Amino acid sequence: MRVLFELLTEELPAKELLNINDSLLCAVLDRHNIDYQSASVYFTPRRIAAIINCKEFTKQQNQKIFGPPKNVCFDKDNKPTKALLSFLEKNNANIDECFFENTSKGTYACVFAKQTQKLVKELLCGIFSEFLSSIPFEKQMRWGSGDFVFLRPVHNLVLLADNEVIECSLFGKPSVSYTFGHRFLACHKIDLISKDYKEELKKHYVIVDQHTRQLIIKDSLEKLSNAQKRYVLDEDLLNEVVNLVEYPNCLEGTFEEEFLKLPQEVLISSMKANQKYFYSLNNGKLTNKFCIVSNMITDDDSVIVKGNERVLRARFRDAAFFYEEDLKVKLSDLVDKLKHMLFHKKLGSMYDRVERLVELTKKIASDIGADVDVAQRAAYLSKADLLTHMVYEFPEVQGIMGSIIAKKQSEKELVANCIYEQYLPKDEVYPKTKEGIALSLADKFDLIVGGMIADLKPSGNKDPYGLRRAALSIIKIALNTKLNFNIKDIVEFSANLYDKQGISQLNSVSQTLEFIKVRFINMFEEHSQIVKAVVEVDFSDIYDAFLKIEALKDFYTQSNEENLYSIKRVFNIVPDGFKKIDVDVGLFVYNEEAKFFEFVESLKQNLEKFLQTKDYLSYLKNMIDNNIISSFFDNVLIMDKDEKIKNNRLALLNNYKQLVLKVADFKYLNI
Repeated sequence: MRVLFELLTEELPAKELLNINDSLLCAVLDRHNIDYQSASVYFTPRRIAAIINCKEFTKQQNQKIFGPPKNVCFDKDNKPTKALLSFLEKNNANIDECFFENTSKGTYACVFAKQTQKLVKELLCGIFSEFLSSIPFEKQMRWGSGDFVFLRPVHNLVLLADNEVIECSLFGKPSVSYTFGHRFLACHKIDLISKDYKEELKKHYVIVDQHTRQLIIKDSLEKLSNAQKRYVLDEDLLNEVVNLVEYPNCLEGTFEEEFLKLPQEVLISSMKANQKYFYSLNNGKLTNKFCIVSNMITDDDSVIVKGNERVLRARFRDAAFFYEEDLKVKLSDLVDKLKHMLFHKKLGSMYDRVERLVELTKKIASDIGADVDVAQRAAYLSKADLLTHMVYEFPEVQGIMGSIIAKKQSEKELVANCIYEQYLPKDEVYPKTKEGIALSLADKFDLIVGGMIADLKPSGNKDPYGLRRAALSIIKIALNTKLNFNIKDIVEFSANLYDKQGISQLNSVSQTLEFIKVRFINMFEEHSQIVKAVVEVDFSDIYDAFLKIEALKDFYTQSNEENLYSIKRVFNIVPDGFKKIDVDVGLFVYNEEAKFFEFVESLKQNLEKFLQTKDYLSYLKNMIDNNIISSFFDNVLIMDKDEKIKNNRLALLNNYKQLVLKVADFKYLNI
């Protein structure tokens, strides 16, 4: 059976459409036990559609039902008792279909009860209602009398199964067999009975498949490129533009070369963020050619091109004026004015934030061996460009504008670079200088600590203050730069800076550390038990934790199960919270105790070199001496009746456990 669904709406926000995917629909189909061969979701600026190929009935599923215990199912003559017969009758089963299964509570009689198959047509309306509700849109709206809530007002609903209209009503619209084409090029009714949905809409200037629209734009950019210019395929911009047009028509425009004297980042930002144009480069430098993705086909496309050129020319003239005006004011003179710019009502002004950044950057720069004076100067100027005309008009160039102005105003080049690098990493571009790393880290630590203080923690998929992004950036910087820095010290220092400004920080330290740790664990979710074994012991140094995880992964895969279990056995025996580590050799009863004691003492002397060089794999490998460990467990009963002997043996094992804990806690590993 072929199912077609389409919801026709007012213009949908392009970025919200990125939340729609096939898996959301498949999840709903699975929940309803639909037997489908394919399920595809399509979307344009005006419609959300789906095509499903499935069976007419839901899957046949057998549900296991438990009955009475086995010991009451048969009498002394081994004949079925009334209890068993009643159970079988209730579930429409015979004795041959009965079987017995062991459970934690004993052995019970079981049968498989066949569930009634349902007609899929009767479920379709509910399925698509559930699918639409499952899309994680950030903002929705009401219309009319306010009875309906969706991303945008709904105009038409199509729901067909093998060319039969399925009775359904969503958002006050009954299902019909027709839709409408392009709003301007083919706005009349299109009957869909016995038609190929995608091909029929294509005839009416609607490319329903977003992937096809994407390929059209990519191919057009490639055709417009040549030896003098190459169009940059910006994936974020592509994903947005694809959802702005139903019938992409790529046209090339030109702007005056005189504008190329402006900072190229400003021009690119204006074309991307404001106009949604693709830009072109020649050997890394911006050209005066740009690509417009129009949603229209006309007899004379030059009219569209000239209109877009006129709009861009006006924006660039504004940018040129703002740029010249901003160069007249020194960045350092703008810093004091940040006192009148609110960072957050609970966290003070932007000037308060700058004061914290100066001190926190100084601390981090000192920790990682950066030039403290350069890092502090960059931190002092880091937010000044927020008060420039350029950043007010083009928020995307904050940091970039500050860096450009700093260079023009004879600040050290390293200071100017740091001002730009504070907003990295971005698009896999990382800060290259240690001073920039220090400022970038300070910016993100201050933001997260402040977020915890002001209770701005993200919820669901919403993160308006970018705290998740900041935490991930800290982790990425640590892993990319391979620098060691103590995040606990930094977070505590940052929290104290808030305290000094009279802002109570309460539990912000523990909350911040936990917040970053959770992001770190999620980054390595395919190795979650190994990651937890490391970070639950120590997560004060991100890169150090990463090295331990890599070592533990290798050790876990290279070691045989017996060696791994010998370590795990120690963790199983020594109770959590057992503190005693003093061992009295006079209480030893067996030679194996003395040998194990000597082994542990030698480890204490020999393993330190591996910790100093961070060779954690060698450290773990040296923890294994199977003859000594297995012999100890084979011949020594740990839980002796004599309390002193028992605790002495636990202390002996605890010494070994504490050495392992310098790398990982084996209680989190499945062995």
